[in-house]
Amino acid sequence: MDLEVLINQHHNQLNENDLAIITYILENLEECRSLSIIELSERCHTSKSSIHRLTKKLGFTGFSEFKYSMKSTPNRFLPSKSLIDLQKEDIEATLKLMKQSDIGSIVKKMYQAERIFGFGTGWGQRIALKELSRNLMSAGKHMFVMPATAEFELSVSTITKDDFVIIISLSGNTKKLEKILKILNVKEVPILSITSFQNNYLAQVSPYNLYYQTTLLFQEKSHEAVSFITLHMVCDALYREYITYRAYCEMKEESSG
Repeated sequence: MDLEVLINQHHNQLNENDLAIITYILENLEECRSLSIIELSERCHTSKSSIHRLTKKLGFTGFSEFKYSMKSTPNRFLPSKSLIDLQKEDIEATLKLMKQSDIGSIVKKMYQAERIFGFGTGWGQRIALKELSRNLMSAGKHMFVMPATAEFELSVSTITKDDFVIIISLSGNTKKLEKILKILNVKEVPILSITSFQNNYLAQVSPYNLYYQTTLLFQEKSHEAVSFITLHMVCDALYREYITYRAYCEMKEESSG
């Protein structure tokens, strides 16, 4: 039987040490398939008896049967913590990152901008961007959302330093946008990057940055699954700050008039 299926079935019986061993195995499945129980215990910094007890908890007669199951398990990665715990950690970390950010300066630039352009590097990012665009429109600010890199390249020549550009990415390592970003920087166009919290190229070349934390939930071969709930949190916070600043500016104009 698939090893991951057995892990899910017996999850309540597994302690932290068991989960640490399993995480190592799933992350290094190809290597672990050829290891002896002693070699595996050394890799996991645990004892031979701990691994043996784990195999029993999963319903195997011993390590040999457990090892055979590893060979029939496809290369994947699953987190050792529950998805609810991971979501909670991501949300708390993202809230902390937002509190450390100067969102006030960003929304001020957005309010003053003649036009706002938006670009998302992937499907999930584009959904968040479209939601932000819809919210900004209700506040009287239109965002031009570019559907693909080609359209972004065509628009670069028309974008000026009086505009504002928002780029949403997961990793931020957007080499395909390198030429576009260089042109925007030369033209002194204000750019806001919204990326996961890590050192990345997009954040380095953008004057304004917002970050979110997201955890890899599932990986199988070239396919990865992540949750963008924290990205939507950042976009929602940006919108809330924008309408607050907009209301402040309108009250100031009314009082001075």
